Amino acid sequence: MEEALTQIKSLAAQADGAARQKLMAQLRDLMVSLEDADDTVERISYAMLETFTAQIGVDLGVFELLAASAVPLPLAQLAEATSAEPVLLGRLLRYWASVAMVAEVDADTFTANRVTHVLASRKGKNYVRVHYELVAPAMYELPRFLQRTGYVNPTDPLHLPLQDAFHWEGDLFAYFKAFPTKAALFDEHMQVQRDRITNWDKLSALVQSKQSVPGDILFVDVGGGVGHQSRRFREAFPNLQGRMIVEDLPEVMQAAKDIPGVEKLGYNFFTPQPVKGAKFYYFRGVLHDFTDEKARTILGNTVAVMGPESSILVDEMVLPDKNVHWGATKMDLKMMANLGSQERTRSQWLALFESVGLRVTDIISHGLDAYQAIMVTTKAV
Repeated sequence: MEEALTQIKSLAAQADGAARQKLMAQLRDLMVSLEDADDTVERISYAMLETFTAQIGVDLGVFELLAASAVPLPLAQLAEATSAEPVLLGRLLRYWASVAMVAEVDADTFTANRVTHVLASRKGKNYVRVHYELVAPAMYELPRFLQRTGYVNPTDPLHLPLQDAFHWEGDLFAYFKAFPTKAALFDEHMQVQRDRITNWDKLSALVQSKQSVPGDILFVDVGGGVGHQSRRFREAFPNLQGRMIVEDLPEVMQAAKDIPGVEKLGYNFFTPQPVKGAKFYYFRGVLHDFTDEKARTILGNTVAVMGPESSILVDEMVLPDKNVHWGATKMDLKMMANLGSQERTRSQWLALFESVGLRVTDIISHGLDAYQAIMVTTKAV
């Protein structure tokens, strides 16, 4: 057994993102195959506890305390630092240790492990809070919503579990406008997700295949938020000539900091695209927010201004048509409950592009996630 575990750890250490996720899926299948009936029903029924109790740990700052300490900490010290009753905190810590969120080194003595450090990070704290405050309420309503609506695929952003969960009449974006603290939480979520950056090194040949001069428009980041990807693109290819533009709603652009070598332009992608003939139009994480009907409108506005050398780059998950990894399927259900949208399979993407007069010339995997890829499209002849 020890030899097998050592071999697995060695494989994991050498694996890229896609291979690592494949290995995790295989190990998950192995774990499930070892369960008896009681193990199975308890695993499924208690799954929600990890998110809910992790939120308690984030609120108390327990994970940060453990992560900041070079030595294990006794329960009494943690209770004093957090002002939590020792009996309560001890029960929580024992649960967290049982699911590998922390390590228990002795009776009532705990230390940080790798998971603790993740949960203590900005990204970890944000993920837990977003899923507790924004995602879990809508998912809780999903069974009753589908039962009430006759198990029809939800595509109306004004009629979703989201509205039931928050007693709200508008869509998710209107909800964020009405509740700025929730919007700030979600904006931070977008920022920490974008930390898993596009691997532009794998796209070097594609990018440098386009010849451009200083007056040309090289790269338009459509719906690019405050420009994280534009900045990284410019840093990855500092010697490329041509203008770079990041587009988003005017209020987003007003709040965005200036990026050297990148212009800002207020733009709503449901309206005609004002920048004509760019070498690359880049959409990252935009189209999965919308149904096919709205995605066709968004793409169509840019297709209309493409020049003979233009390409549209769509940076999204490309799901296989069978045996999809659980990390992608849970994201798909989250999009369904909160936005009435979806993560798309390869065949669904191809059909969407064909419907707006585009053809896919390449699909380039990042190697960061199992399915994250850039789909390179040009106008169909």
